[in-house]
Amino acid sequence: MKIRSLIVGGLMAAVMPFTTHAESVSMDELLNLVEAGQARDDQQFRQRLNEFNSSRERGLEMVNEAAAQRTQLEALSADKEARFRENELAIADAQNQLNERLGSLKELFGVLQQVAGDTKGVFEGSVISSEVPGRDEFLTDLIRVAGSSSELPSISQLERLWFEMQREATFSGRIASYPAEVVLPSGDTVTRDVVRVGGFNAVADGKYLNWDIESARLVELDKQPGSRYLAPAAELEGASGNALTGFWIDPSRGQLLKIMGQSPELGDRVDQGGVVGYIILALGAVGILLALWRMVVLNAEAARINKQMKSDAADENNALGRVMAVFNANRRSDTETLELHLGEAIAAEIPRLTRGIGWIKIISVVAPLLGLLGTVTGMIDVFETMSLFGTGDPKLMAGGISQALVTTVLGLVAAIPCVFLHTLTNNRSRSLIMILEERATGILARQSEQQQSKAA
Repeated sequence: MKIRSLIVGGLMAAVMPFTTHAESVSMDELLNLVEAGQARDDQQFRQRLNEFNSSRERGLEMVNEAAAQRTQLEALSADKEARFRENELAIADAQNQLNERLGSLKELFGVLQQVAGDTKGVFEGSVISSEVPGRDEFLTDLIRVAGSSSELPSISQLERLWFEMQREATFSGRIASYPAEVVLPSGDTVTRDVVRVGGFNAVADGKYLNWDIESARLVELDKQPGSRYLAPAAELEGASGNALTGFWIDPSRGQLLKIMGQSPELGDRVDQGGVVGYIILALGAVGILLALWRMVVLNAEAARINKQMKSDAADENNALGRVMAVFNANRRSDTETLELHLGEAIAAEIPRLTRGIGWIKIISVVAPLLGLLGTVTGMIDVFETMSLFGTGDPKLMAGGISQALVTTVLGLVAAIPCVFLHTLTNNRSRSLIMILEERATGILARQSEQQQSKAA
């Protein structure tokens, strides 16, 4: 009773906050409430126990179903493995039968695969593919079929292989003109009329084209060969009918043209000489122009002197006439005085006849020295490059070596004609001076004879 009273007291303490101050609950009513709550809790417990038992039964059923399904799948797997082993044996037997029936045809198909592969490589690198595109597509399928163990090449495929090989040989001996796409050096693609010479070269608008394997298109060379090779290309495009014309054939199918395009031309060679090379060329041009000018002046003076030699009247338009004028002005003088006057007149004419010739000689001497200077500076650049980058890449040293060699060549090219022209102009001026001296000597001899005859 004491425990019950404590429980009732606790329940009353718990229930009291939910009651208002205005109403009061008796002990009997509170007991009824506790009995009703206990009955409700017992009912919920039994319900939960029933649910647990039912879920446990369902779990057992699911476990049994999974075990049964696993047993069924294991049996199916064993059946599949048995069938797989049977199929492997059947396939091996069928493969052996196929190999026995193929016999020598298997070797034939191996050779066919090799021939098709070689032919595909030829077609990919042939310029004829620009006229007949897509020839190598069927070869890819033929190579696959020839190397397959489950397929055999058809008669039509074999016939087409023979046809394409024969067409390649036939087109290699023809000159054909057809429109094709050409990639310009700028990257633009245009359609042009292309002239193909067998399987060697192709030209368009007077320029050589190269067949690019990667893009399968004709590409215009970035740098064309010299005019010696471009002129026949233009003539070939302009030829009609059965007209014969010369043309350069590249047996390497474009490789030689690329090498020739990369080789420097005359302007590139001069650029390799640098500043020293341009100075040498400028001096050489000055020396040649100066020599030509002196040759023209001396030849004109020689013509006037030859005309004066045929006349006794002094014409001061030429050197001999001016010397004769000095003689006429001093005709009454004695021989010694006249000799001095004539010597003075000839000495006055020598600078006019030898003017500029010394500069030609100086240029002919300085030009090789400048070439040697360029050689030394070029070799200095080579050694500096070697000290910085080593000798692993020869292209890094090519610039200095080119400058060293080109300046030497330019110095010799400028000096050789200057030496030759200096000799010509110097000999020409000396011959005119000798004519003046010879005439003056003759005049003095005649004057001396006249004076001696008068004295006798």
